Amino acid sequence: MLEFIVTQFSGLIKPLQELSKDRRDLRDNALRAISHALTETYLYYRDLDSGKPKNPDVERQLANYWAAAAIPIRHLDPDLAMTCEFKAEYWVNPENWSEAQIHEHGIALAGLRETYRKLLYPQFRSAKSRVEPTL
Repeated sequence: MLEFIVTQFSGLIKPLQELSKDRRDLRDNALRAISHALTETYLYYRDLDSGKPKNPDVERQLANYWAAAAIPIRHLDPDLAMTCEFKAEYWVNPENWSEAQIHEHGIALAGLRETYRKLLYPQFRSAKSRVEPTL
């Protein structure tokens, strides 16, 4: 009887490992999409801050990046997926969004980055939350 149980359990190990790997791949792909959208958005803002003019082609790409990020992230965090979708909508026509709407929909870049980082590494404590030892 014990031999039968061990044999049956051994047969389950590989499918369970593959399921775990599939889940990990899904999570990694979702995080990669958000990371890409965040990085490209920060780079665009850096260019704007350095005096470069607005670029409709870049803004179109940002809309596509955020819309693409919403798809895989929906499996991990449906609220974040909708936030990414709103961010994509924002980049379609940024001038139509007020500061209040940006905050209402949670699409401020710093907040999105913080949410991403919590998904990336949930145990990470920000510098603000770390207690520094006194010497």
